[in-house]
Amino acid sequence: MSSKRKESLVLLLNIGVTNPNIENNSLLFEKAKHIAQRKIEKMIFLKPKDEVAIMLMGSSITKNNLNSKYIEEFTDFQVPNWDFVRKCMNLKSTKYCYNWIEALYAAVEFIKQNVIDNSLRKIILMSDFNEETNIISKFEAKLIANKLFEEKIELITISENLLHDKPLTSLNSSKKLLKDVHDQINGQHIIFDDAIASLKFYEETPGKPFPFYYDLQLFDKKIPIVSYVKIDIEKFPSWKKAKGNQKLQSKTEYLDGQRNSYAKDEIIKGYKYGGTFIPVEKELEDKMSYKSGMKSYTIYGFTDKNNIDLEHFYKSATHVILPSSNVTKPFYSLVQAMHETNSVAIVRKVFRNNSTPRMVALFPCIDIPDEPWCLVEIELAFAEDRRLMESRPMKSIIKQLSNEQNKAVDDLINSLMLNDIQDSYGVDGNQYFLPGCVPNPAIQHRWHILSYRAINPDKPLPAMENYLKKILEAPLIKERSKSHMQNIAQLFRLENIDLKARKKSDINEVNMQIDDNSDTKDCNKIEDKVDIENNSYKEDSILSLDTSDVDLDELVANI
Repeated sequence: MSSKRKESLVLLLNIGVTNPNIENNSLLFEKAKHIAQRKIEKMIFLKPKDEVAIMLMGSSITKNNLNSKYIEEFTDFQVPNWDFVRKCMNLKSTKYCYNWIEALYAAVEFIKQNVIDNSLRKIILMSDFNEETNIISKFEAKLIANKLFEEKIELITISENLLHDKPLTSLNSSKKLLKDVHDQINGQHIIFDDAIASLKFYEETPGKPFPFYYDLQLFDKKIPIVSYVKIDIEKFPSWKKAKGNQKLQSKTEYLDGQRNSYAKDEIIKGYKYGGTFIPVEKELEDKMSYKSGMKSYTIYGFTDKNNIDLEHFYKSATHVILPSSNVTKPFYSLVQAMHETNSVAIVRKVFRNNSTPRMVALFPCIDIPDEPWCLVEIELAFAEDRRLMESRPMKSIIKQLSNEQNKAVDDLINSLMLNDIQDSYGVDGNQYFLPGCVPNPAIQHRWHILSYRAINPDKPLPAMENYLKKILEAPLIKERSKSHMQNIAQLFRLENIDLKARKKSDINEVNMQIDDNSDTKDCNKIEDKVDIENNSYKEDSILSLDTSDVDLDELVANI
């Protein structure tokens, strides 16, 4: 990942009034506080090295380098912390009148005096922009834009309404000036509701993917390629152990069964098999490890795409394979040939010298809008990576269902079916069930809980916020299928299973089987010996109770 520049942000909040004839909008004031709070929280979690400062417009205190009235430098530039969040939550509205232009000039000067490094400079200005014409007429958009250009400051403004979707005649003088400024600096203007929606999830800004370079080898031909991670699971940051506000220091001790302490140099690693401890020194450990050779990406062969079942897709990460810029022709010829023959390549991948080799499948991917022709790499499982699942015969069970039961299952499935991608099951324009469209609500819930605990250390934790719960529970689908679920409950015999009791019963049953096996051990040995001598033991004479006898065509016809 490329290094990211540090950001220096000024939050310019309106707590007063912009027009003496218009009362302060308490709803907008609360929205501005909420935006500031969520923005600082996001910086604490995802950008802890950035700096933020808060300035107030309409404050009872005048404190700024330009000595502009009712403009206060509320905090200095600091890394984001929970004290900033508390200060935002405790802000109160006032009746002091100001104008956003003088406040913006003061914020620019504040950045100029305090930010000396090469960080990204940004101002987020939140106001209703209702200043009177005689105040606005004193300022020029060109001078404001030049001031921002000189200090290389990005301006984002937030208000109740958009500027560019309305005719110019419908805007007041303050908003006309603001629109003119944005047109000159190519700034960004959004409404309060959109700003709040954008902060519902704390997502990191996607960075440029890190490339991995290989030579795709097919017999004596080599094609230089570049591999990028396309999909990978985002993990929540690891927990840190602490007591109060003090970080715990870890200490490692090596003790035996008698609680005798040993130094690290006295410990020998090894394995215990057959009741014997087998020591493995570092030299032996190196010899035991498999030497896979040099870094490589070798095609072993091709197979029909239908031979790779969904269950063979192993790892959570997905890689996209692209050609190096100077060898596009042979790469794309290979991709096209694989697509035309409906085949995939089986490749032995060695990530680095002498690392554990992996077998991967390369799928051709072409004719997808806004995506280049490429190969998609998915890791395949070795035999020991698979988990055998007990399959049970369903054919006889399906035949026992009545027509009414079959219809009830059909109705339930139909009620759970998703509509097309334009349906209403979305949040802020994102579809719930389309992969990669909605951030993980469980991670966001953790952020909310952590921030709440930091601000309220002694209060009980709140429930999950409704907009997150809505994604997980899909209330529209849940309501639509409710009557069908009730019908299923009436037509089928449903039992509650106590998992703890069932697990205990399984353990007891295993213990009983062990006892029985020990009692008949000698007898079984004699019987096995006789069977082998008489050549009467045949695998195909044993009826497997775990074999599924599902006829898929008949199953589909019956459902």
